Amino acid sequence: MSPTAAPVAPGTSILSTEELSSLGRLQLLFHRPHRGDNPGERRSPRTGSSPEFADFRSYSTGDDLRRIDWKAFARFDRLILRLDVAEEEVALNIVLDVSDSMTFGSPAKWLAARRLAAALTLVGLNEADRVAVGVLRKGGPYTPHLRRGGGAGRALSFLSGLEPGGSAGPEDLASLRWLRPGMTVVISDFLVEEPWSGPLAGLRSARHEPVLWQILAPEEEHPDLDGDFVLHDVESAAEMELTVTPKLVREYLDALAEHRQGLIQQVSGAQGRFLNTLSNANLHATVLAGLRAGVLRRS
Repeated sequence: MSPTAAPVAPGTSILSTEELSSLGRLQLLFHRPHRGDNPGERRSPRTGSSPEFADFRSYSTGDDLRRIDWKAFARFDRLILRLDVAEEEVALNIVLDVSDSMTFGSPAKWLAARRLAAALTLVGLNEADRVAVGVLRKGGPYTPHLRRGGGAGRALSFLSGLEPGGSAGPEDLASLRWLRPGMTVVISDFLVEEPWSGPLAGLRSARHEPVLWQILAPEEEHPDLDGDFVLHDVESAAEMELTVTPKLVREYLDALAEHRQGLIQQVSGAQGRFLNTLSNANLHATVLAGLRAGVLRRS
């Protein structure tokens, strides 16, 4: 079943009232300034007309006379312009894995991923950034880049209407054409063998700050299994019989740690960030992980 944005009944809520109130003082932490298209609340490499001082330079014919610093003129006997920091909109792109593997876990990884996407959307909109949310799937549904006001309700309605299904991987990230330069957060379990380095390098060259946010189920992070099992891959339908022993569990944990280290190296190569949380973590614990990883900060 492919993910679709289904109609949502009025009052559908992904975040509780308490969770919504906890997001008010959070900000996204961009590691470098970005050039936006419209006025906003994010520092830009360009100069503008905000109250925050940036630099001085000598007056040239055609410059705005209102920017002349008359105190500096009285001191140096030459016309000097005061340059201020331009504040512009930045895009936040939230890419959500809605594949079948995300339905695993108690609670399901999918529910935690959707809640995280909703929280990041509201944080971005609160800062007057442009925010778009879409599915990690070639040709999958997505919202336009929304602004605060009506954008929050539209984004939450979109997320509430998604249903998980199918598969997803790095090639799907490379196929997305709705992403704008800014911060691109990919929320997934990332439990695929294919490397992410190519798509991540493509994002970086297109002026994105990539963030890989891994969500695993407690059973995947801390397996408590013993005996004979038949493993069923929900995406490929492949099956495997195996006997789980303490030695096999240790080998699995070593492989998981190696896989995660590979993800860290790949996103670091694109000057991005990696973090991981569990599907049973509450929003407070998830936010703390974002703060520690330098993706979020408190205002």
